[in-house]
Amino acid sequence: MSRGAAMTLLCHDDRQNLQFFQYAPGEAAARGGNKLVCRADCHLGTQTTAFVLHFCRSSLLIHSATPTSTLSALKQQDALFGRSDDDQRLGVHFGTTDGGVGSIVPLSEPVYWRFMALQSVMANALETNCALNQRDWRLYRRTPRRGGCRSNDRKKSVIDGDLLLQYADLPVADQEDLAAAIGSTVDLILDNLLDVQCGSLMLKRVHK
Repeated sequence: MSRGAAMTLLCHDDRQNLQFFQYAPGEAAARGGNKLVCRADCHLGTQTTAFVLHFCRSSLLIHSATPTSTLSALKQQDALFGRSDDDQRLGVHFGTTDGGVGSIVPLSEPVYWRFMALQSVMANALETNCALNQRDWRLYRRTPRRGGCRSNDRKKSVIDGDLLLQYADLPVADQEDLAAAIGSTVDLILDNLLDVQCGSLMLKRVHK
């Protein structure tokens, strides 16, 4: 997948993990460009079957009944519309052996850090099924046995969309408290979540 000029290679394994690699020959871990550098990893919790690229469309276009006309109007208002890194994103969608479908979308740095802070607060504030630890569940697992991967082997850096999307269903008072805890606003968080949802859609709507 990619965002602007930055490209990331996605890898899955038989232990239901995902890893994200980049080519960075200037870093020591790359050994002069002979190895890809792992940037992030997570435990998906289900076995993936295949990855397919899709173009991440803007929320301004995907909800428009006349996307072509809307795109022309947006370009007239802003000559740089469609040229930023956020307008040139390729996400990945995948199927799983248990019949599920998921999507992975690249994020800009401000949105990533906002979501990372919100994810940390929500993991502590919300009740989970059977009192399970949401963060431990998403940790990369090198072997099936518990604790089989040292903490310094994990890169993490993946946002859990299943957790964050619960934010939209919370009472307004809880949304305001969580937004205030990370120094943000409810409107900004909901706008970012909408953009991620639109970017994760891989089926194109047909207008007649």
